[in-house]
Amino acid sequence: MKYPFLLCLLTGFFFISKVNGQDSTGLSGTSYVASGEPGPYLFNEWYSGTIRTQDDKVHDGVNLRYDLKKDELEYKQNEGLYRLSQGVKEFTLPTGTDLYIFKSGFPAIDGYTGNSFYRVLYDGNTKLLKKYTGPIRVEKASPTRAMDPDSKLYIFKNGKLSPVKLSDKNSFLKLLSEERNKMLYTIKEQQLEFGAEDDLISLLEEYDSFKAGRGGN
Repeated sequence: MKYPFLLCLLTGFFFISKVNGQDSTGLSGTSYVASGEPGPYLFNEWYSGTIRTQDDKVHDGVNLRYDLKKDELEYKQNEGLYRLSQGVKEFTLPTGTDLYIFKSGFPAIDGYTGNSFYRVLYDGNTKLLKKYTGPIRVEKASPTRAMDPDSKLYIFKNGKLSPVKLSDKNSFLKLLSEERNKMLYTIKEQQLEFGAEDDLISLLEEYDSFKAGRGGN
């Protein structure tokens, strides 16, 4: 009589071990079952990326998707699907065409919180951030405004997050006012037309360079 009981006990043990061992990433995400409806993801495809948690632990080679609506990460491990709604400091999505680096921890603005993720386009002393509000339609190495017209750009400077628009040069020049003349010269010299984010990145690089040359003053 004891053998069937022992067999059941061992079977139950291995079943529990299998369930608990499905998520071997160490991320402790919440298991969920996909609804079958397509979600508003940045990309529908899964990409092998990295996740940095708030304790600065890096988890590499994780199959990720970014849910734009909930501002959360999904990841899959073996046959299990998991969600991370908090505790993520940074994550990356290398698509083969571009590297997407997202960070949280910025001031609340426009309904977003400190847990909201922004793509970091330029990570200098002054930062250029991008908030996606819809999936990327066409992926290119040098994006234009036509790719994701509903996305929002922000400059992070001196602990403050400020919205900017490529179509409105004054929206970012006023944030760089202490070097305005040099910025206007840079725009003319480099023929920056701000049809793409790369032009604003170039301007911020010059701004940070000027500030560094002055010792940050």
